[in-house]
Amino acid sequence: MSARYRGLNLRLDGRLGFLAVALLLLTTSDGSAHARGPSPHAQRQQAIASVKSWGYQLQRLVPDAIKASPFDLIVIDHAPDRVESVELMFRHADVAALKTKPDGSRRIVLAYLSIGEAERYRFYWNEAWHEPSSRPSWLGPDNPQWIGNYPVEYWQAEWKAIIFGRTDSYIDRLLEAGFDGLYLDRADVYEQFKSRSTAKADMEQFIADLTDYARTINPQAIIVLQNAEELVRTKSVRNRIDAIAKESLYYNPDQTGVVTSVAEQEASLQDLRRARKAGRKVLLVEYVSDPDRARDARRKANEEGFVIHFAERSLSLLNDNAPDQPPKTVEDLSSAPAVPAQ
Repeated sequence: MSARYRGLNLRLDGRLGFLAVALLLLTTSDGSAHARGPSPHAQRQQAIASVKSWGYQLQRLVPDAIKASPFDLIVIDHAPDRVESVELMFRHADVAALKTKPDGSRRIVLAYLSIGEAERYRFYWNEAWHEPSSRPSWLGPDNPQWIGNYPVEYWQAEWKAIIFGRTDSYIDRLLEAGFDGLYLDRADVYEQFKSRSTAKADMEQFIADLTDYARTINPQAIIVLQNAEELVRTKSVRNRIDAIAKESLYYNPDQTGVVTSVAEQEASLQDLRRARKAGRKVLLVEYVSDPDRARDARRKANEEGFVIHFAERSLSLLNDNAPDQPPKTVEDLSSAPAVPAQ
């Protein structure tokens, strides 16, 4: 690199910074441009386009079961075990081993990341936060549906710093462990902040900023957004994510097989179709236990060009049943292999 580029202070927190980096990478020391291989965006799109099946498991992870699964893409927690509330993360070699399917082909391995709720079992949790006197201003009340999860004011600097922007942030930990990218959950928490007029825009900016940051670590990092599909209407979100995942599009998640309303389905489908038209992969997960409903959901998903997976509601088991079969049930937990100690 020529002297005129040394010491250049590039900002990597926005589109201009990335364009500047791209220009430097494509320019020789004498200023002439030369051809390079596929761009990171093209590489991500090529990888995600090849996904024909996917799996989803966050608890009771067994590496050998994941390795033996047939899925092209899998979403897992980055910590398969905990000791006295201390997370025991997958090591880089462990993650690398999960990337090869039984037939020798490549599997995409994504790390689950809640961006809208703090979780008391994570590395960043401070037990002092339980006390009102030391509770962060950005930490909300306990989520009654998922004990141990707390909605956060995601626009606050302290929460942002936990997620990204520092070498010890959550995103750094996940990408340095070798995960291919991030599976972002609870972006829909913005709906809880009715009194904040900028809540939706704040979430859109949060997603844009954390994605840009992730790609300073790994330009090929694949980003999948779960739910909050209405955010794909915004170009800044749509252009940054590689796929959108939707829970319970066709059936309510209580596993009783109750069909979601036509209005709910149509509202979600409009945004999911918008994402697909823009070249974004659409992933569905349904929590059903009836074979007929599973077949109905798969038929509808296939007609839309979506990739569907059937999962047990607690995401404690990796469902590798036949494509048209519903997942194993929670009763199967008693026969599931124990998580090996690390």
